[in-house]
This record gives sequence, structure tokens and C-alpha cells, in this order.
Amino acid sequence: MKAQVKLGRIAGISIGLHYSWFIIALLIVLSLVQHFHSVEAQWSSTMVWMAAVVTGLLFFAALLLHELAHSLVAKTRGLRVRAITLFALGGVSQIETEASDAKSEFWIAIAGPLTSAVIGLVLVVIAWVNGWKLGTEPALPVISVLVWLGYINITLALFNMIPGYPLDGGRVLRAVIWWITRNADRSTRLAAQVGQAVAFLFILSGLFRFFVGANFGGLWLAFIGWFLLDASRSSYIQVELMAGLRNRRVADLMEHDCGTVEGHLSCRILSTSMCCVPDVAVSSSYKMTAYPD
Repeated sequence: MKAQVKLGRIAGISIGLHYSWFIIALLIVLSLVQHFHSVEAQWSSTMVWMAAVVTGLLFFAALLLHELAHSLVAKTRGLRVRAITLFALGGVSQIETEASDAKSEFWIAIAGPLTSAVIGLVLVVIAWVNGWKLGTEPALPVISVLVWLGYINITLALFNMIPGYPLDGGRVLRAVIWWITRNADRSTRLAAQVGQAVAFLFILSGLFRFFVGANFGGLWLAFIGWFLLDASRSSYIQVELMAGLRNRRVADLMEHDCGTVEGHLSCRILSTSMCCVPDVAVSSSYKMTAYPD
């Protein structure tokens, strides 16, 4: 995914935003405004909006740290990382080369959820040390921001560990299967099939919740399922394509049974129902391929 807004570079990795990020950022801020209004009625409107904006920005900073964890571990394992792009459904690390072994795949995949879990736990502990009690709504804006960010990062870590390829949990599953079978292609196929099954469960659950009154929440879950299903199918197709092309030469895929004509002849002399397209010049003749109209 290509970033439309460049933010800079960290450890040699380009950081950017996709346009869809602004849509989800606005929705998150509006959702936080509604949340803070409902649980902290004594806050002024200015305080509510400030807390919502700061929380939204820190949330995406946590997402960036999640993706940086993937990328930095990948670099330590000898892989090239070109960029990180934040978009509507989170972030993506553009790692240009595949992991060469199951161990590298495992640590690259699990680094993100571990980072999110650590961030979440640290924030919750900081809020607790400063007087917040589990199960209660914090009264101070700073504590409210810490608690919300703590919960959302822990949730993000748990969600990403769902074994639905290409989620982080699906990649961890792929690494485990790869380690057991010693076959990267087979592990990808199995992980992608599990990912498709998980995606169907998301879609069915989301649609069910929508029809029983969950409204937008149900549709959002179904949308995530659809996105995961599309990504799983693409991953499955890619591994099949790469398996089919591996150890094959260009000559194996070329069409060899092509008619030829002399180079000085014009295409006009050929049948009007045929179109001749010059392909490769050889000496004084052109190799021609005929396509029926």
C-alpha cells in the first residue's frame, strides 16, 4: 500500500499515511468525544475534545510502534524494509523480502502484538499507580486517556493474535506449521485456509449482530471479515503462483509455435481477418504472432 502523506524516516524506514487514515482518525475522535461525554459529564466541551484528539493521536502512535516492532525485527533478521504505511484498518510494514526460515517468521510476526501488549499493560499500571481502580471510570482526563489507550492496545494485541492469516496470529501459525513440516509453501496454504475460515466467521457474526440490533458495530465486524477474507485469498493465490513459477525458465513459459514472415512484406497482404504484430526481429525477418479479430 502506497502512502500519500510522507511523515519522515525512522531507522531508515519511510513512514507515511494513506488517505483512508484520515477517515478512521476522524471516526475515532468522534467516538471518543461521545465516550468521554457519556462517562465524564462534568467535563467541559473543550476538555472532552482535547482528550479525544490527544487520545486519537497517541493511539496511532501506538499503531506505529506496533509496525516498527515488525520492521525492526525484520531488519535484524536480514530482511529489507522499505516503508510503513498507516491506513484505515491499522498499519502495514512493507517488507521487501520473505523470511528465509520459520524462526525469523515467528519473531517478526509476534513482535507487533508483544509491543502492543507491553504498551497496554504499562499504561494501565501507570493509571493504577496514580489512583485508578480497575472497573471504575477515572475522573481525571489524563488518567482517562491512559486507561483507554491501555485497554485498546491490549485489545489490539489480542485481536492480532487471532490465527487468521495474514493477521499476525496467522503468521505465527504459519511459522509454527513451517517449523513442523519444513515446507514454507504448505504452511502458507494451511494458514491461508485457516484465515479464510476465520474471515467467514467474522462476516457471519457481524451480519448476525447487525440483524439483532448491533447496527454499525455488526457491519464493522463484517467489513473486517471481508477484508481478511480478501487478504487470505490473495495470499493463497500468491503462494500457488510462486510455487508454479519456481525453478522454471522464461523459455518454459514462452509460446514457441509461432509463424514467421519475411521482413520486407507488409501486413496488408495478409487476410483482413487477421492482425499481425511484430514480436522479435531476427536478421532480415520478423517473428510474427497472429491474433484473430
